[in-house]
Amino acid sequence: MKIAIETQWSTAEIYLQGAHITRFEKKGDAPLLFLSGESEFIKGKPIRGGVPIIFPWFGGREGFPAHGLARTSEWDLEETSLLATGVVTLRFRLPTIDPLDADFVVHVGDQLTMELIVKNAGAQEATFETCFHTYFQIGEIYSISIKGLTGCSYYDKVLGGVFTETQESIHIMNEVDRVYFDTTAAVEIIDTQLRRKILVTKSGSNSTVVWNPWIEKSQRMPDFGDEEYLQMVCVESGNVANDRITLAPDSKANLKVEVSSEPLL
Repeated sequence: MKIAIETQWSTAEIYLQGAHITRFEKKGDAPLLFLSGESEFIKGKPIRGGVPIIFPWFGGREGFPAHGLARTSEWDLEETSLLATGVVTLRFRLPTIDPLDADFVVHVGDQLTMELIVKNAGAQEATFETCFHTYFQIGEIYSISIKGLTGCSYYDKVLGGVFTETQESIHIMNEVDRVYFDTTAAVEIIDTQLRRKILVTKSGSNSTVVWNPWIEKSQRMPDFGDEEYLQMVCVESGNVANDRITLAPDSKANLKVEVSSEPLL
């Protein structure tokens, strides 16, 4: 099931499978979210693009789906409302992944705001990972730069080591798969071809992931076009690996991300 939302500023689409936002587009502008034309929209299979919710683990786990159960599970739409400001709010709930309860709240307006609220309903401590695996639509990969991560340590999955980001502006010229640790900073995507700046602001997050599959990996993914790496970049906000969360019983953790854009001057 797909939910379509329209406000005075924007349009959006959300699927109940994964509570997956596949579209957010400000009126008169290019889409902010990238969605692969090869995504298969098959029950139980992740949607390629938009904002997959990664929970309760990030990456692979032997015998289980990669990136957790949340992105392929059917979520329940619990509530919708129209605020006096004109913003549309939706609340989704994930069937319990013992002992964790998860709610996902989306605000659609001039910007897109997402909040994942996880509660430990068990009697013991619980450890988990969270991430909004956000795919952004860009003019072309060669025309963007990413700012906000200077000085951060990161694990580079391509090179297989830990490094420190020394560049003020990150330019992507090959496969990139990096997890930046201990960073709460906002990140900017400067797109000179689409003439806009995308701002990713977050709270309750200590990790930022930057990903582009580049040529060879794109060709190996059946639900991703061979050339689509040119029009997308993932800037993901969450708590993964060393930044994973441990919750005491009856405690909550909130991951909140705001995505906005403005024209380049």
